[in-house]
Amino acid sequence: MYLALFLTPWMVIYALSGLVLNHFQAVRSAYGEDFNKLEKVEERDYAAVFSDDADVRMIGAQILEHLGLSGSFNVQGGPAAPKLVINRNAPFALHRITYFRKEHRLLVEKQPLTAPVFVNRTHFRHGYGQPFLASKIWGVIVDLVIVAMVFWVASGLWMWWEIKPARVWGAAFALLGLGAFGIMLAIL
Repeated sequence: MYLALFLTPWMVIYALSGLVLNHFQAVRSAYGEDFNKLEKVEERDYAAVFSDDADVRMIGAQILEHLGLSGSFNVQGGPAAPKLVINRNAPFALHRITYFRKEHRLLVEKQPLTAPVFVNRTHFRHGYGQPFLASKIWGVIVDLVIVAMVFWVASGLWMWWEIKPARVWGAAFALLGLGAFGIMLAIL
């Protein structure tokens, strides 16, 4: 019970983000066509020079620190690419910073906070690849959610087996679920 109470916020986030993903058209009509677009915050010169073989994570971390946006991020683009895209994913804001190497310029964009953007961004956070303690703690808690869900399934199977009058109906629903799952995998 206490573990379930502790994990409730994560389960709510996963449930709500599932609704957003599954009913994206309804969300889009409720929030407008461009509810998750990025808005330009600023453009600025950036005088740092990096070698063509510099680590892109190091470049991203340095740029984020320069902007005062240190935290969890990912980088798109190779070390010698003409531009790097750094996505700084925080719970209440997503910043996309595009670094144009040859022009020594940064374009900073921010995604406005809306409920569907918040629940999806929170759902898709991942922690073990980031060097921050908060990200690692988030990862551990997500692992707890996974273990709790597996326990929920295992305890349901055990209860079904132990309650003899439920075995026939339980077997029917288990087969129905497996059949629906198999059919959906085959036709999607």
